[in-house]
Amino acid sequence: MEPEDFDSEDKEILSWDINDMKLPQNVKKTDWFQEWPDSYEKHIYSSEDRNAQRHLSSWAMRNTNNHNSRILKKSCLGVVVCSRNCSAEEGRKIYLRPAICDKARQKQQRKRCPNCDGPLKLIPCRGHGGFPVTNFWRHDGRFIFFQSKGEHDHPKPETKLEAEARRAMKKAQTASSSVSLKLKGGPETKSLPGEAQTWGSLPLTWSFQEGVQLPGSYSGHLIDSSGTSCSQN
Repeated sequence: MEPEDFDSEDKEILSWDINDMKLPQNVKKTDWFQEWPDSYEKHIYSSEDRNAQRHLSSWAMRNTNNHNSRILKKSCLGVVVCSRNCSAEEGRKIYLRPAICDKARQKQQRKRCPNCDGPLKLIPCRGHGGFPVTNFWRHDGRFIFFQSKGEHDHPKPETKLEAEARRAMKKAQTASSSVSLKLKGGPETKSLPGEAQTWGSLPLTWSFQEGVQLPGSYSGHLIDSSGTSCSQN
């Protein structure tokens, strides 16, 4: 292959746009999947890449109306933070993942910071000329084409796995508190005269160690170092 031929093919692969009628199919090497795409990026993934098939992003993205049925369009929701700008362990800030549904996101903002109990607030994404950063996905032939427009102007939220782990921890703590209240002699657990109530005599149907399975990649708390029944993206 002549050098000028190689440059021509390389130029075609680099110069495509997600809205082109035809996208390059002579791709010899696909990209590694990017979990945090930022700025004006373009990537070509294999159609066998499971993350690309799922249109995965650790930014909180939601589907946006798009007139082109061949292209999936997603817009960034931003990040939910503590309005007091508090810090948790090791000086880390609270960066929660916004709920996808509008109603759930409004309800989320009425909740309190899990670290200092201060009010939460949403920082919307305005990194694309005053509008949210937009991601585009398009399956074409043996490839999945990705294009991002805009640069996120807010901190990274917790990942989806971290959000799931946080909810599991909260559920575990609630269940633990319930057990503690029963042990203190609530009406339903009063001992009969002469009977001592112990852990062994309780009908143990829940165990913290065995009852909660956290994601394998969970690294700690709900914070990132650098929401009803709606799903999170």
